[in-house]
Amino acid sequence: MAGLSTSICVSQKNNRGSSINYFFYLQIMMTWKLKLVLLFTKLRPPLNVQSPDIKKMRKQSEAASRLGTRLFDTDVPVKKTTDVSADGVPVRIYQNSSERGQRVLIYYHGGGFVLYGLDSHNNVCKRLAAMNNCIVVSVDYRLAPEHTFPAAHEDAFTAIQWVRKNIAEYGGNAANLFVAGDSAGGNLAACMAHRCKKEGIPLNGQILIYPWVDGKLNNPSIDRNGEGYLLTKETMFWFQQQYTPRKEDQCNPAVSPFYESSFEGLAPAFVLTAQYDPLLDDGFKYFSQLKEAGNKARYKEYPDLVHGFFNIPGVSAEGIKSYNDIADFMKSI
Repeated sequence: MAGLSTSICVSQKNNRGSSINYFFYLQIMMTWKLKLVLLFTKLRPPLNVQSPDIKKMRKQSEAASRLGTRLFDTDVPVKKTTDVSADGVPVRIYQNSSERGQRVLIYYHGGGFVLYGLDSHNNVCKRLAAMNNCIVVSVDYRLAPEHTFPAAHEDAFTAIQWVRKNIAEYGGNAANLFVAGDSAGGNLAACMAHRCKKEGIPLNGQILIYPWVDGKLNNPSIDRNGEGYLLTKETMFWFQQQYTPRKEDQCNPAVSPFYESSFEGLAPAFVLTAQYDPLLDDGFKYFSQLKEAGNKARYKEYPDLVHGFFNIPGVSAEGIKSYNDIADFMKSI
């Protein structure tokens, strides 16, 4: 669920009464750049999710992602990128230094478990590597509907295992490991933090960017922000159906970490949300769970921003600030 293209997946009719006035009020508060993004997504024709063409959907989403990057981001150069296979899972390794023993950040891209890949989040990972003097490993996990739960989660863990065994060859320190991701990727990062705890794998931190963590999809912000702000409520349910078509899987803690039985002893966390994101409440409630269990946890809601802002940080000063806040978090660990 990233960049410009999330809302193209479905069409919706507005039947929430005063929501139209609410939308125009928010337009006054948002930057002109973000207004342009929202206008763009309104003008694009929706895709038919009743009989979707997945290949076409992905192609259009990648094109929209590239456009968003050109308009609302700047390229941050890094010294080296390397595409390799992590025991069958494609990954891209970003290096900005030849130092040994660097911190390692494993990054999982968003896209509802259906869209995007290494290229859509290339600038995201470059910026994270450059700003944090760390190695970033971006994971190209399998996508739904071709590969349903638990495929993406198994790939996410395979990447962790591979990094622990091999990252020293690239100058990384496997004992100084972070996981991060946006939206569906935030789900993967949160789930990997729980799995690492259960498997006894040391993890220094987890960075959860507007994470999708509650399979019930019934938090108030889903209705409040479920239309007009890139990610829609209907799209979210459609994504969920693609990755977890069996209803009994949708609140399985392995894919819906909100329902894990134990939250004690997890890696320090930084949860980032956006004011007008349907997943706003997911992020805050999950942060509250982490904090109440005694974990080190930070939370920040970025004002006047929508789902996907992390891929287009140039839409607002707050978008750029989110990267600085992540850098501060990683330095504090």
